[in-house]
Amino acid sequence: MIPDRDLEILRSFVGHGQITLSAYLPLDTPEHRESAFSDFLKLAQKRLEECRPRPECQKAIREDIEIVGLYLKTNGRRNGPGLAIFSCAAELFWRAYSLPLPIPAQVSVGPKFDVEPLKQAMTMDPVS
Repeated sequence: MIPDRDLEILRSFVGHGQITLSAYLPLDTPEHRESAFSDFLKLAQKRLEECRPRPECQKAIREDIEIVGLYLKTNGRRNGPGLAIFSCAAELFWRAYSLPLPIPAQVSVGPKFDVEPLKQAMTMDPVS
C-alpha cells in the first residue's frame, strides 16, 4: 500500500505556513471513476468558499485544485478502489496513492495534511 516512510513524510510535512490539500476519492465503481473529477471539484469548491476572507488561502487552494484536477482529468492512477492525493503547490509537494479500499470522498485544507482517513484505511482488511 503506502510505505511507512511516505506516511511519515505526510504526517510530518512542514508547509512553512502554506496551505495543504488532502483529497480522498472512491474509485470502486465505474460511476465513481467517471465522477471523480467533478466530485473533487464540488468538495474543493466548498473549501475555497470557507477561506473566502483570506485571498492568500484562496490562491493556494486554487493552485492545488488545478494540479489535482489535471491529474484526475488525465485519468491518473485510477486502477485501485480508492485514491488519496496530497498537494502543497507552494512547497512543490505532490503525492498520489492508489488505495486497496474505497474511502468516502472528502477534501481537506489546512496547515497539515489530513492523514486520518489514510491511517484508518491502512488498518482495514481489504478482503472483508
